Amino acid sequence: MAAEQAGAAADDVDRDARLPAEALKALRDTNLITAVVPRESGGLGLGLPALVEVAERLARSCAATAMIWAMHQTQLACVVRHHPGSPLLRTAVDRRWLIASVTSERGTGGDLRHSTTGVADGAAGRTTLEKDGTTVSYGAHADAYLVTARRSADADPGDQVAVLVGREQVELEQQGTWDTLGMRGTCSPSFRLRAAFDRDQILPVPFRTVAAMTMVPVSHLLWAGVWHGIAIEAVDRGVRCVRRRVLAGGSGDVPELALAHSRLLGMRAQLDAAVQAVEPVLAAGAEPTLGLGVQLNALKVAASESAVEITQLALRVCGMAGFTERGPQSVARLLRDACSAPLMIGNGRLLAVNAQTLLLSRGER
Repeated sequence: MAAEQAGAAADDVDRDARLPAEALKALRDTNLITAVVPRESGGLGLGLPALVEVAERLARSCAATAMIWAMHQTQLACVVRHHPGSPLLRTAVDRRWLIASVTSERGTGGDLRHSTTGVADGAAGRTTLEKDGTTVSYGAHADAYLVTARRSADADPGDQVAVLVGREQVELEQQGTWDTLGMRGTCSPSFRLRAAFDRDQILPVPFRTVAAMTMVPVSHLLWAGVWHGIAIEAVDRGVRCVRRRVLAGGSGDVPELALAHSRLLGMRAQLDAAVQAVEPVLAAGAEPTLGLGVQLNALKVAASESAVEITQLALRVCGMAGFTERGPQSVARLLRDACSAPLMIGNGRLLAVNAQTLLLSRGER
């Protein structure tokens, strides 16, 4: 139901750069909004393979809906795994809240492992923080926010914590607009966020641990699922376009279609391998090894680049029918959405990290 609702509104969501409210309602109604939460805690308790499959299926209908869902699942997984006693978690699950991430920050160059803002003691025993988030996806529409900051104002920039705050604890001031090439429905302008909250809302483990054990593995896998879903849909539209030509007496000899399918198979294999490698590590509550970290970064880079390449190949297959913004063979929105993938945590940054890790490692791959 959620995928159908997402698909029905996808063109309108893209055109108006608006939130996919219909699809989000369906995700709440079916409780897919709590997919990553264990069953005993009120969620669906889906494992990694099923979560990736949901991301793919949603992305075939509306990539913006799929990305919102994937980012929300990542924030929810961080709280479930690292602060199950959070005073807001039970409410978030019961009320099926949408949780946004505020990890990007002005002045850090896009490095989520460093913060300029710090947690401070406020009035009446409250804890406060103020942060300029450069990209806060669905920030104006979220029910809660997972925010990163220095442990204190005088802490090292890398000594971070994460805190789950509710919408009523936050003041939001929008700093920019969201009129982009693709992923327009994610509604991700910059915001200045001011929050006052209780100290027990801070996750009890350092953010570097949260990021390494949960945020990075889950986000890279679910994002790759989204991009794979875009690529699947693009290839499928290419196949349908060529079939129509053949039925009309044309040729089915289209090398670009075979090449797109070949790239899709490679994308699928790399994603499946990463899921199989990460699943037991997450189940054991362990921190990924250096080798697994390299594999996850490589997946993000490869999946994001492959999604663009495959969709471009589908455009060449479909020709003008793919170039138009409307019609069953259009890949215009798919291509524009795929172009966001290499920019989400810039690939250059991840490749640089992998290069340094490979140089420092002692044979671990």
